Amino acid sequence: MIPDTQPAAHAPSELRSHWGLVAAGGLLMATSSGVWYAASVFFVALIQEFTSDYASTAGVISVFIVFYGVWGILAGSLLDRLGPRRVILAGGIVLPLALIGSGSITALWQLYLTHGVLTPLGLSLMSYVPVSVLVTRNFSAQRGLALGTASAGVGIGISVIVPLTQILIDQTGWRIAYFGLAGVAAGVVLPVGLFALRKAERWSAQAVVAEGGSGGGTPRGTSGREWTLAAALCSREFWLVTAAFAFLNCPIQLALTHHVAHLVEVGHPKLLAAGIVGVIGVVSIPGKIGWGYLADRWIPEWIYVVGCAFVVAGIFVLLGIGPTSPVRSLYAYALLMGVGYSVSPAMTPIMCGIFFGGPHFGVIFGCLNLLYHAGGAAGVWFAGYAHDLTGNYRLSFSASALSAATTVVLVWLAAPRRLRPPGVVPDP
Repeated sequence: MIPDTQPAAHAPSELRSHWGLVAAGGLLMATSSGVWYAASVFFVALIQEFTSDYASTAGVISVFIVFYGVWGILAGSLLDRLGPRRVILAGGIVLPLALIGSGSITALWQLYLTHGVLTPLGLSLMSYVPVSVLVTRNFSAQRGLALGTASAGVGIGISVIVPLTQILIDQTGWRIAYFGLAGVAAGVVLPVGLFALRKAERWSAQAVVAEGGSGGGTPRGTSGREWTLAAALCSREFWLVTAAFAFLNCPIQLALTHHVAHLVEVGHPKLLAAGIVGVIGVVSIPGKIGWGYLADRWIPEWIYVVGCAFVVAGIFVLLGIGPTSPVRSLYAYALLMGVGYSVSPAMTPIMCGIFFGGPHFGVIFGCLNLLYHAGGAAGVWFAGYAHDLTGNYRLSFSASALSAATTVVLVWLAAPRRLRPPGVVPDP
């Protein structure tokens, strides 16, 4: 175990002294998740507007997820070179312009460019990868709790922005809803980048000096090895961890993209379905904080066992919902999925940091993010294609439960417990 190079006196109070950084990360995650998961309510509106099949419309979201991963490599590389603040500010410019473009389309194919290619570019520059790198580089002790707290912003974005988007669509149409999202993105990301992250840049600069220039305060992985991207790509651990992330992200993105369409299809009102998405967001807030807290104390394998069990249970509840199902069954699904899906965004940067911390963490995490989201893209497209073939979501929802169970096996094979025994907070 590598000794902690941070002054011991400061480690217990990191979260308190850096609460502004965590809050800024939470705001960015709230904005990005609101834009991301609003796709589930736009999905229904776009099918009706362009009278398209499910697979073609779901294809837009699949392209979006793939390019989010592709742009993540670019974001990671830029983060290692320029620092988080400049990258996030760039995202605050690109994202609103992309959303305005989506609200201005006249044919579905144009959405493949605006929402499928440009929107994920903006998001990749201001959300998950930058926030994960920013928090990872500024925390040693309590890193799991800090990352979990920042990622709890995802739940806030889902619970607030998605239902409001549905109301905007109902009242003013989907085009105005896109313009409204653009205003929210610009109104949050630019002020955060301009003002809230100035202090974070000073902290990172001080960490560079303290570590003797060792890469922005991100020391080597817990194993003691200084990872490069090439070394990571040649390692068994990288592919096991990546496969685990992809197999879990596949059912999560499948369900969170198609659940509104499924609930509306079986006879439940659109606003109720959008409200269920909001409930998932609310439940995920303590879920992400809780998983982050446990990550500092449990071995990751057991966290994935419990989290994936919640995901599988939620999918089976969703699969059983029909036109006569009571509303409480919808809330049961929201509770299970909200807790279960939270393990993925909370644990992904933590797991990556356990294995691949170091001066090249940004680009390694960005590359891993590409493959992670490729799994989500495949799930979203498969659900739309299977629905066109069968007329329902039974096949895709059943397959997604199997995918989530496979995640547990892959995490145990990767064996992060070798590097992070319970009760020990490693040097990041």
